[in-house]
Amino acid sequence: MAGLDLSPGLLRAVRECLLADPALRALVGDRVREVAGAREEWPFLRVDPPEVGPYEAQGWRGCTCRLTVHAFLRGARGLSPVQGLLAAVAAALDEADLALPRGELLWLSHERSLVLPEPLGPGSWHGVARFGAVAAETT
Repeated sequence: MAGLDLSPGLLRAVRECLLADPALRALVGDRVREVAGAREEWPFLRVDPPEVGPYEAQGWRGCTCRLTVHAFLRGARGLSPVQGLLAAVAAALDEADLALPRGELLWLSHERSLVLPEPLGPGSWHGVARFGAVAAETT
């Protein structure tokens, strides 16, 4: 039996969770995007479409997802501000109990984060937080 792609609902739930988180709202406001334009106001978060694979277990059918959240920050002399932004993203999503429009989120786990200098010059940072998830419905 093939897996079932529940990633569109998961992506929507992740974005809504990030938008609703008070710590993140204080840092990025409502700037949580799936697509960011060249004139985007910084700081902001971008949530990529997930990588999706099939998931099957006894009584369950769905998908595994690898989610990536990008954090963009300017004007920081050191790593601490972008690391704090990534920590807030991880705190909001790690083991979150998100409601999906179809199926259930069986787990969502922060896997790793990294920080890269953004090529726009000193003080511009690009943080990347990666998460693994499984979404499925009973068969």
